[in-house]
Amino acid sequence: MEKLIYEGIGLKELLTSRISFLTEKKQKKMLSNISQVEKYIEKYKNHLITYLDEVYPDILRNSYSPPTVIFFEGRKKLLLEEPAISIVGSRKATAYGINVAQKLAKELDEKGLVIVSGLAAGIDAAAHKGSLDSGGRTIAVLGTGIDVIYPSSNRELFLRIANNGCIVSEFLPGTPPLKQNFPRRNRIIAGLSQAVLVVEAAIKSGSLITAKLALENGRDVFAVPGDITRKNSEGTNWLIKNGAKLITRIEDVLEEFPNFSTTIFKEEYPDSAVLNSLETGPMDFNQLLLATGIEYGQLVEELLDLQLKGFITEDQGVWQLSP
Repeated sequence: MEKLIYEGIGLKELLTSRISFLTEKKQKKMLSNISQVEKYIEKYKNHLITYLDEVYPDILRNSYSPPTVIFFEGRKKLLLEEPAISIVGSRKATAYGINVAQKLAKELDEKGLVIVSGLAAGIDAAAHKGSLDSGGRTIAVLGTGIDVIYPSSNRELFLRIANNGCIVSEFLPGTPPLKQNFPRRNRIIAGLSQAVLVVEAAIKSGSLITAKLALENGRDVFAVPGDITRKNSEGTNWLIKNGAKLITRIEDVLEEFPNFSTTIFKEEYPDSAVLNSLETGPMDFNQLLLATGIEYGQLVEELLDLQLKGFITEDQGVWQLSP
C-alpha cells in the first residue's frame, strides 16, 4: 500500500489496527511519537515511509526495534535493494582507515552491493565517498532530522548523497544532533544491512555497538585488521579475536553472499531506451542515436545520468552496460 493516510483515517488509528500481532510493549513503542509525526505528513508525504508500507524494507521490518516511520531524501529504491553492507568506524580515522574504507566501498558498489553508513566524519564519510565514486548506491542514516546536516563539514557530501544515493532518518524534521540519537541511529544502520564491516574502531565506540546490534539481528560482522599499537585498531582486532571475519579484500566479503550475482542489479534497471539498446551489445554515440531515437542533447544528459548512477560505462567513446 503506497498510501496509508486515507480520508477520515488517521495514521495512529491505522497503525493501531494493523500491529496487533506485535507484543504490547512493541505496540506502545511504535505508537509513542506518531501524533507528532502526523503534523509532518502533509509536508513530507512524498518523503516518508511507515512500517505498514509495502516499500518499507523487509530487512529493517524484521530487525530489532524497527522505526515506525522513516523520512527519506533521494533514491528510495535503494532501501529495497540487496545485499547491503554497512561500513562503519572511527570518526578520528587514520589515513590508512580512510583509504581502506573508501577503496572497499567503491569496489563493493561496483559489484552491486549497497553501502550503508552514518554520515559521520572519518570512516563513514570515506565509505559514502567510495560508493559515490562508483554507482552512488549508498544510504546515509542520520542521527538528526532529515533536514539537519551534521557534521557541517559534510554538507557537500550530504548533498551528493541526496542527489545520487539515499538519506534516511527516523527523527522528526528539525531534530538536532543530540547525543542519545546516535545509538538509536546505529540500530537502523545494522537493521538495513546483511552484514556490518568495521574498518577502524576503539574498544568503546559506536561502531562496536553497531556490530553488537548486527549480531542480535543475526547478521554477519566483518572487521579489517589494524595496527596493534593504535587505539583505533583495538576494537577491530578485538572483533576478529572474538569471531568476526577478517577482511583484507572485497572477495572476502563477496564469498559470504554466494547467491548474489550482478543479474539482481540488472533486473532493477529503470525503464530506459538507452539500457534496452545496450542489452544487445556495446554502442557508440551515433549508434545509440539511431537505436533509441532520442534527440542529441537529451541523449547526452541521459548517458551522463546513467553513468553517474553506475548503470553504464564508457571506454573510448563506446558505451556498454556495467558488469
